[in-house]
Amino acid sequence: MGRVPNKKKFKLAKSMSSIINYDLETEIEIENINNSQASRSSDVLPVIKQLSSVDPTERAWAASCASNLIASEEKIRRLLLSKDLIRLLIERLTDEVYEVVYECVGTLRNLTAIGEYEICAEMFNKDILTPLNMLISKISIIIDNLLKGISHKSDPIEGARKNIWIFTENIICILWALSETSQKVLRRINNMNIVPFLMAFFTQVEKIPLKTLVAAAQCLHTITDDNSDIHGQFEQNPQYVQVLMNVVNLEITTNLNDDHILIKVLCCGIILNLNSIIVSPISGTDFNIYINNYLKSCLNFDIEIAANEAKEVASNIKISDFVTKHPKDDLPTAEEEKLISINSKLTILQLALELLAKICLECFSQDNDNLQDEMQNDDEIEINDSFKENKIMDIDDQVSNTHDQSLLNGPEHLILNAFATDIISDLIRLSKPTSLSYPEQLGHNVIPVKSVVPTITESLAMVHLRAVECMNNFFLTMVDIVEEKWWFTKHRDAAKYTWTRLVELANQVAGKGIKVGAEDPGQKMRGTVLEALVGCLWTLARGLNGDMPLAENQIQSFIQCYKSTVSESMRVKLIGTLGVIAKRQNAIEDNKLIGTFIIGIIRGLSDLSRMDSLSIECIAESLNAIFDIYADKDFDYDEPVFVHEGYLHILESIADNVHNITNTIDEKKSREQRLRMDEAYINLVEFIKYKKDEQFIK
Repeated sequence: MGRVPNKKKFKLAKSMSSIINYDLETEIEIENINNSQASRSSDVLPVIKQLSSVDPTERAWAASCASNLIASEEKIRRLLLSKDLIRLLIERLTDEVYEVVYECVGTLRNLTAIGEYEICAEMFNKDILTPLNMLISKISIIIDNLLKGISHKSDPIEGARKNIWIFTENIICILWALSETSQKVLRRINNMNIVPFLMAFFTQVEKIPLKTLVAAAQCLHTITDDNSDIHGQFEQNPQYVQVLMNVVNLEITTNLNDDHILIKVLCCGIILNLNSIIVSPISGTDFNIYINNYLKSCLNFDIEIAANEAKEVASNIKISDFVTKHPKDDLPTAEEEKLISINSKLTILQLALELLAKICLECFSQDNDNLQDEMQNDDEIEINDSFKENKIMDIDDQVSNTHDQSLLNGPEHLILNAFATDIISDLIRLSKPTSLSYPEQLGHNVIPVKSVVPTITESLAMVHLRAVECMNNFFLTMVDIVEEKWWFTKHRDAAKYTWTRLVELANQVAGKGIKVGAEDPGQKMRGTVLEALVGCLWTLARGLNGDMPLAENQIQSFIQCYKSTVSESMRVKLIGTLGVIAKRQNAIEDNKLIGTFIIGIIRGLSDLSRMDSLSIECIAESLNAIFDIYADKDFDYDEPVFVHEGYLHILESIADNVHNITNTIDEKKSREQRLRMDEAYINLVEFIKYKKDEQFIK
């Protein structure tokens, strides 16, 4: 499993590095609308017509009504959109009456929250950014006047103060959603110079409503991610980073709630996004240490207790009962507030785990470009010197991975120690399934049972996934970047114990069994987390050089998992893991079991008509595993397995077919696959020659 990168992902369904708008509270509100309002197609035409009414009251009503209709049911929303609703709403953003503008902004924000690319793309194509930019200029003045105590008479928009914070939050959320649409949209937003507007909120956090601060932090967290144009604005204003750090340092002694913590965690994420440009007054490394310590404190949330509380609360209430008893504007009950709070804490936990994974990914790499290449090739071939002298195209020859022992003497060592002594144990705990993490597994042909609290079940499963990914990034850092595999040498017993715990976790996640890649929708996250755990085990195996505590029949379990899964990426991870296990000395029978399995995969290449079930990635990984396992005749298993079982003859018999398969891959369409197979074929030819010479010398 490769590192979890921090690449820009342009999708409107908010990634967990952003905070999902559709939380439990939103679900309740939408269900409320469904029950309280009978949505009919006949409602659509009056709404569309009255958006252009000469009466501003009717225009405002139409925008508000459209907001309710788009949330009610998809077919009504589609009908509204087909009537050019987005264009009409954008035109009304320049309306002379503030109430009309306010309602239109709210409706447009709700449309972006639906999470469909086409909606945001249409908004951009209809030039929503031009009126939004004008509104930002005006509300900046209003907010400045408000905070300074200047009379509302000098405000550029009459009557806007009464709900300026909701208005501002809605505009920021629209920009946030649009920024995730495409690079083209992001470049336009970059040119709007919104950083000073957003950063102004963090200079007076005690005067700004929390929801507005959250929106500003979410937007900044997104637009600072791998965005050199925005980074340039922070370089020109170095005080911004200190402002963000002040927010993280802010002590809140009264009324601390989830939004305060979320804002701090988002500010940590923004600072990490700016890591490459932070030079003064405090070094980026020192920032990372402080941020690491703060994020570590966020891992203390007990997800097992949270799951039990959620089930208990859910047993006492039903969302459908709630929405029929309470109008939309009523406050949630104490029980519903509890569910919303649990989900909020889980979402914050997901973000904290993502940021810790990012620290592992970026803070110990001396060359991020090389690291990105390495992420695509976690299965480096490690072979002896005599083999390397034959100039085989080894991945390590392509990726320069310079180690620096001074790393362990500098501030980064504090972060490594924190992971080794504290954070890893938290990550293991957070990876363990709770009683609510996944829907119940039932037998075949049985209708799946939905979770009693689906939103919290989804959040718990995502916490498990992020925890495993964070662990894997740390292990990969220890294997590939830090000199002498520091954690695996200094904390070897802990590494072995971690192997045992992760195998136990994989069994718990699999439960009654799951066919990864073909699982029921309700069980999809089981498969995703299980595959992540296998990738983590692969990295651990590499770090331990195969010296892990194998339980009885564990090798057979890995092989059976390979045979049962339909996920090619899962198969690659299993081949890689078994390949490392097979290199152990004094375990000839284990080597033979694994060797027979992997050579069996390769033997299938002798008949190209049966190739449909075997991916390029599995072919390459299987070949690389054989090269790595049997790279030296002095290994105690080489003669009894490789020689006596006739592996060399099998490799010779499939060499031409490997070449033919390689040539069928279009380099323009599948460049990475072509490079991978080119490398595998060249290595195969050289390996065959090397093993022939080796046996001749012998």
